[in-house]
Amino acid sequence: MAVKPVSRRVVILSLGAAAAAVATGSPAFARTEARLRTSIVSDALRVTNVVPTWGAQIPKVVFDGRWYYAATLDGAGAEYPWQARVWKSRDSQNWTEAVRLPGHVYQPVGLLVDGAGRLHLHVACYTGAEAFPGVAPKPGDDMASVYAIRLQFDARLRDGSVDFTRFTDHTVRTGSTERYYQGLAVSRDGRYLYSAYAVDGWDLYLNQFDTRTGRDVHSTRIGTPPAGRAWLYPRVQPGKHAGDVHLSFSQYVLGTPNSAYLDGATLWHSTDGGRTFAGGYLTRNPAPDGDRNWVDASDLTVDVHGTVHAVFYRRDDGVGTLYYQRGAAGSPVPVGPLDNHSQIVARPDGTLVVLSSDGADLVVATSRNGRDWRLDRHTVPGVSAAYWPNLLQARSGSRTPPGHGVSMLMAGQRSGDPSFHPLLFVTLR
Repeated sequence: MAVKPVSRRVVILSLGAAAAAVATGSPAFARTEARLRTSIVSDALRVTNVVPTWGAQIPKVVFDGRWYYAATLDGAGAEYPWQARVWKSRDSQNWTEAVRLPGHVYQPVGLLVDGAGRLHLHVACYTGAEAFPGVAPKPGDDMASVYAIRLQFDARLRDGSVDFTRFTDHTVRTGSTERYYQGLAVSRDGRYLYSAYAVDGWDLYLNQFDTRTGRDVHSTRIGTPPAGRAWLYPRVQPGKHAGDVHLSFSQYVLGTPNSAYLDGATLWHSTDGGRTFAGGYLTRNPAPDGDRNWVDASDLTVDVHGTVHAVFYRRDDGVGTLYYQRGAAGSPVPVGPLDNHSQIVARPDGTLVVLSSDGADLVVATSRNGRDWRLDRHTVPGVSAAYWPNLLQARSGSRTPPGHGVSMLMAGQRSGDPSFHPLLFVTLR
């Protein structure tokens, strides 16, 4: 079942002006002096039918301690399936294209760094043609099925960056290999790569791959959605202890046209490396009806004490709100009218930070207690709209980059131009 991706709707929210501090349930925005450092990864993207940073569950930017790597989708306007591109940078300011995936790309490219500093590239592609230079596709007719390219890069060029022409190929080409909407993460010790994904029929699986042996530890079916539903966009977050894996995902109503028909967000936990999970719903919307009532993407993180922090988006009677929840047993707290593609991080000092976007602004919500949230706006220069931050963070195996701040990829648009460009690397200090 080769299905075209669910449309990821851009929700334009009307946000009021601002006082500096915010009380729970009645957020206001502060216009903060710019503390953004931006660089253009590429100004030549041409894709128009999907935001290049789509799929926040797939890490697209990493830092291996020496070099930054960034990946995105691209294409000729509304071309489908897509191309994809990967860039590299030594200083996060000057970027060079490192490799291009010429076509038959089904999902965004995922980038991970293991404990030995090796780069891993994961991407779901269609059969019928070569998708990554030098990697043989799974046999099959054109776009007959999806398979998972998995490459490990050990070799380096003289400048210390990854040599993308030399790799160990762990691509999955046999059996039931279709992997839809995979979410990726690295264990805290850097040894294991986790991939959660849906298969034909929409059962949800989790794969654990051992980077030391180069073999799968297991690929286990962990659940079946209710009739008429699919489980999509899984976020994978390793926990504090060995074997801990936390998982959130959205529940999609089959037979409906776009993400406005998602009706649930979940939070699950495993203590055995992802073989079994327990948990339940963060929220349910029993009557999704298009633009007015629906649930969308969640995200999660684990702090230094092992506490899980989650966010999820609800739209009720046409009003969209992002909610925060501390663990599976916590109570939802409204953060504010943020976008449905927000991400959360927990700083070592306990501060919670949610990053979102609206118009040309990066929107940042911060809280020390999970109850009271301050919301600030930072204008991204040079664009009329900036979309969907994809964070550089520990779940992808990224090392701590020089300096301080939170870094991310964002996709930009300029007034009157339907293409999503430039692709930006943004650091908030």
